[in-house]
Amino acid sequence: MPRRKPAIDDETLRREVGDLADEVLLMPQQVTLLTGLSVGQLKERQRTRPPKPPHPEPREKERKALWYSLGAVRRYREWVKEQAEVNAVIAKRQPGGFAGWLNNANLQSEPWPCAIVGPYKRPVDAWATIRGEVSMGRSDVIRWLSLADYLEARLAAAQAESDAEHHNAAVAMAKDRQARAGAIIGSIRVRSLP
Repeated sequence: MPRRKPAIDDETLRREVGDLADEVLLMPQQVTLLTGLSVGQLKERQRTRPPKPPHPEPREKERKALWYSLGAVRRYREWVKEQAEVNAVIAKRQPGGFAGWLNNANLQSEPWPCAIVGPYKRPVDAWATIRGEVSMGRSDVIRWLSLADYLEARLAAAQAESDAEHHNAAVAMAKDRQARAGAIIGSIRVRSLP
């Protein structure tokens, strides 16, 4: 199989990156020059759900030969800049992030963005879902919660989880008793046969 050739050489890319059109196609190795991400990190970012930027160009057939547009790289760099600005605002608002908010919050504290996730609707730091540390389903929501709302939701989630565990244990116990009763009845029938 012949080796792929870049649409533009690395030296020209470095020298004229600000003047090139967004449509210029780049190989993953060239994207690493502009983003600081490794080829492995680029692959891993595409495996996450939803995929994280920079996004490769769509392909007609599934192949390993990925191309990225220069525009996608520029959008990625803007996204990184926005994330840094958001993190700076959060750091100013509450030193220590979510943990700092929990440790220092009182009834007059400003609310914090929380994702309500999972079958028990457990509240977690919304930024943890954005960073991919906590998975979020389609039916999960993000809400601004005061400390009182957060604690109430956390308690409700713990109660729901405990109730589900007790229910599952009761069902398992009932099935076990039913199986034992069936075994006893079966043994009585065997003994009573002539």
